[in-house]
Amino acid sequence: MTYPQQPQPPQQPPAYYAPMPPAPKKTKKWPWVVGIIVALVVIGSVANGGKTPTTPAASTPGASTPAAPVATVAPVENAAPAAKVRTVVYEVTGTGTAGNITYTTDGMTSTEQVSDVPLPWSKTIELPTNEALQIVQVLAQNGGDGEISATITVDGKVVKTGKSTGAYAVVSVNESIGTLGR
Repeated sequence: MTYPQQPQPPQQPPAYYAPMPPAPKKTKKWPWVVGIIVALVVIGSVANGGKTPTTPAASTPGASTPAAPVATVAPVENAAPAAKVRTVVYEVTGTGTAGNITYTTDGMTSTEQVSDVPLPWSKTIELPTNEALQIVQVLAQNGGDGEISATITVDGKVVKTGKSTGAYAVVSVNESIGTLGR
């Protein structure tokens, strides 16, 4: 007895593989090396104040004349001129106490905070005058209900004021006073 042939399953298509991505291009390293060397030279000349070191002239070989004694003189120390400073006064006024007062101390990001301060309150700081960017800021929160005011004075001149009213009101005053700001 013969058995009928069973139907054959259809043939699977051959597996498809995505082509390999191209190899990454090799980057040249010499531009980076040159850039780093140039940066180091620029930084070195800035750190040196643009001055090039002086070296004594080389003597010619064979010419041996005795050197005359050189008197050594101790270098005279010039007193550095006093650095000019900018006087900044932060003032917070109101009734009662301030819950928190936060203010910048270095003209940038360093701050100090005081809490539960009786009002009026003031703080004087000194900042150098040669900085391009200096930000002075005072932020104060009322310890209860009422009005709270803040003032920034630079070298005796009021540069910014602000006030806020209400329960636990917050006042924020800031100003740019560096050579770029004023």
